[in-house]
Amino acid sequence: MVVKTRIPGRHRLSKAHVAAVLIATAGLLAVPAAVAKDFRPGDLRVCGQAHCVPIMNRSLLRVLSSYYWGPTRVTRAAPVRNGASAFELRFRNGYASGIVASARLDRFRAYGFFCGRFQRGKWYGFPARASAALRKLTAGLRPLRVSAPPRSC
Repeated sequence: MVVKTRIPGRHRLSKAHVAAVLIATAGLLAVPAAVAKDFRPGDLRVCGQAHCVPIMNRSLLRVLSSYYWGPTRVTRAAPVRNGASAFELRFRNGYASGIVASARLDRFRAYGFFCGRFQRGKWYGFPARASAALRKLTAGLRPLRVSAPPRSC
């Protein structure tokens, strides 16, 4: 037997009200996953000193989208020395999101596009699948050189 007590100044919640609150809460919790950006072919380019190559491989774009905005934490990596070979990753509008550097292109430094995920001037490990694909895409490009990071968040 359930005993219902009424607290002065408090109102009983109906089952419909409780259900509405639970649905609203579930909707709010689902928003971060829905906000994540999915790259389409050509939305991201890898650039050297004089040329850029659009990234068209959907599998690679899914890996990069997950890396940029995914739920898992990105891991910090050892810094890359100034002067090392690097390539910029640029959005379709020309904004450089960061650079991928080292001989294996396995480290990434963001330029302030997602300040909650990446910190200015810090290096992060880059996904192995993405590194291998970018090495192929950049085979004919003249690399940039790592220098001090631009101002960002």
